[in-house]
Amino acid sequence: MYSFVRPSKYRHVYGTASKREGCYESLRISLGAWDTNFVTANPKYVAANWDAGGGGAFCVVPLSQVGKLRGDFPLFSAHAGAVLDTAFSPFDDDIIASVAEDHTAMIWRVPEDLLEREENVTTPLLKLPGHGRKVGHVAWNPVAENVLAVSSSDYTVKIWDVASGQARQTLQGFKDNILSMDWSHDGVLIAATCRDKKLRVFDARSGELVQEGVSHQGVKGSRVTWLGREPRLVTTGFARSSDREVYLWDATNLEKPLLKQDIDLSSGMLMPFYDASTNMLYVAGKGDGNIRYYEYDSDKLHFLSEYQSPEPQRGLGVMPKRGVDVKTCEVMRFYKVASNSLIEPISFRVPRKSEAFQNDIYPPAHAGRAAMTADEYFAGQTAEPVTVDMETIFNNGPLIAGGSAPQIATSAAPAPAVAAPSPLAQSTPSRSPAPSASPAPPPAPVAAAPVAAPVATSRGQLTPGTRSPSPAVAASSSAELDRLRAENEQLQKQLADAASQHSASSKAGAEQASALSAQLDEVRGELTQTQSAVAALQKREEDALARLAQAEQLAAESQRAASDLQDRLDKAITVDQLTAVEEKLQAGRATGRESARGSGRGQ
Repeated sequence: MYSFVRPSKYRHVYGTASKREGCYESLRISLGAWDTNFVTANPKYVAANWDAGGGGAFCVVPLSQVGKLRGDFPLFSAHAGAVLDTAFSPFDDDIIASVAEDHTAMIWRVPEDLLEREENVTTPLLKLPGHGRKVGHVAWNPVAENVLAVSSSDYTVKIWDVASGQARQTLQGFKDNILSMDWSHDGVLIAATCRDKKLRVFDARSGELVQEGVSHQGVKGSRVTWLGREPRLVTTGFARSSDREVYLWDATNLEKPLLKQDIDLSSGMLMPFYDASTNMLYVAGKGDGNIRYYEYDSDKLHFLSEYQSPEPQRGLGVMPKRGVDVKTCEVMRFYKVASNSLIEPISFRVPRKSEAFQNDIYPPAHAGRAAMTADEYFAGQTAEPVTVDMETIFNNGPLIAGGSAPQIATSAAPAPAVAAPSPLAQSTPSRSPAPSASPAPPPAPVAAAPVAAPVATSRGQLTPGTRSPSPAVAASSSAELDRLRAENEQLQKQLADAASQHSASSKAGAEQASALSAQLDEVRGELTQTQSAVAALQKREEDALARLAQAEQLAAESQRAASDLQDRLDKAITVDQLTAVEEKLQAGRATGRESARGSGRGQ
């Protein structure tokens, strides 16, 4: 699982918790036992399930409002039961979905005057009823706008068209409570874990059960996440022996996992989070302060390191990649529920000293724009997620998604600007297909202003105040215009060549600096590891010398003991000597008896 010398750009990633002044305090986070993350985030807000006295509520706090939350901060409160899960729309940072024990899902828009409000937000944009029991999990489609998956304890997952307020599909076949679910990167498939210890993959549009397999056999819960564009799944759960474990699966064949990894014997749920742009899997434990992270490569999970904290976590929210701090080489940010009243940001960074954009660790990421409408999605169209060059975020800061977001260059073909429809209109507006992209025409050369020609009247005569130029002047002006045009074209060409050379040299310099920085980091890492290895070898040598000295001391003591034993043996009577003495004694006794008998006869 772990190779000591395996090269990786993310081998030295480290986690750092925010200082107290950068945390969110005085919250009342839900105390419910339902397995949820409790918190979610985007580049504008962080939201948390609220411990409401009656009914259900959650809070949405602007990221800039760190510190203590005021006592009358407005909540989103319309559910009749406890809120169990929330999720921000990936395409509009002001839209959030919530699900609760009251059997309903609700869609909300964060009001612009949130910080000035003194009363709660009690009117959602839309209510989505239809489930027979409590609704436990909610997830937006990553590609199509206004498509939402909602799971319930009635053993179903409903796929909603939020724009029309209709459930377009219901996924069935679960035998017990649904524990977690996750969309594939293109929004076509949904993977889900269940308390019946099965892992299932569904086609979200047809409702077909595509794959099913036996998963973790422990009695506690399990979770699932897709590994980006790869047809791979990771599940976390428990073995029969209560060991926490991680499984890697081929999503096209769930007969058995490709890989099994035992973690430890702790009792808290493992929460998996995958970053598709870095191929890093983060595994955090509920009830402990550890976050382990691995790099996925060729059906292997290579252990990188572990973030440790004395404060246990109840849940974690993840910042989308378009919201990380690229200038400090941040590759992941969690929002940790450190207590019932505190949310603590944790940043994971690649150690780089260069201030230039590090393109080797920042491939394109989700841009916060939908690739298709809900109607196109349910009609069977497929698309890849729209992505953005992370250098745009490096230059301009976090990318805000929504109708007010600035236009950005993305991987999608350019389309004419149109007014964005409301994500919660009663019907999905039709949208004509975007025109095919065509290269822009080259800029026309700047021409000199033409000489004003005489204006003729209807009779063909010149207007008063004008006169016809002489042929010599006209010829001279024409030649001068031709010369100016030629010089202008030449200057434009030189300018374009210079700009191209400057751009190429700047790009090459930045790439070279980035490569050198990466090489330097690799060398530093290898040097650190070499020093650690040398220190370990020195420690082993010292231990061996100490054991050798002990062995020599024992040998000397054994030699002295052997010498003492030999001395005692030398001084001792040998067996032969003892036998001779016994024979002499016996002979003496015999002589004495003979003498005694002779004396008796003489008397």
